[in-house]
This record gives sequence, structure tokens and C-alpha cells, in this order.
Amino acid sequence: MDAKVAAVLALVLATLCLGDGKPVSLSYRCPCRFFESHVARANVKHVKILNMPNCALQIIARLKSSNRQVCIDPKLKWIQEHLDKALNK
Repeated sequence: MDAKVAAVLALVLATLCLGDGKPVSLSYRCPCRFFESHVARANVKHVKILNMPNCALQIIARLKSSNRQVCIDPKLKWIQEHLDKALNK
């Protein structure tokens, strides 16, 4: 019985040492799973645009009032205008 426990423990330790430390489910997760569609342009302090290969367009905004980060719906009209201006520079 002790040999079986030692073998399983060795297998678990080898798996942990060879991995990069992140489970597969966490390494491919998109930062925005839910989007807010009622964010006014005047309430946004900073906008960060993330383009990831396996995710839809991710737009993260920091709000002025609460300093909180929220994911904004990329289909909002003012976001589309902001993207057009950024791409035309």
C-alpha cells in the first residue's frame, strides 16, 4: 500500500513541476465575460482595448466616479466612434 501512495504522490509532484502553474481553463479565459451597455462617455476616465486571438474585442474602461473597471459593449455608438478615430490616426 505504501508503494502505491508513493507512486501516486510522485506522479502528482511530477505533473505540478512540469506544468506552467496555471490550469488550462484559466490560461485561455477572456477578461470580459459580461459587457455593460449603459456607460456614458463622460463617466469614463480611461479606455483599454484588448484584441486577443480567442476572444471577441475586449474594451475595458476605468470609471471616473468609482475608479472601478468595467467591460463595455463594443457595439456602443461612442465606442465605435472612438475606435474609428484610433484606427485612422
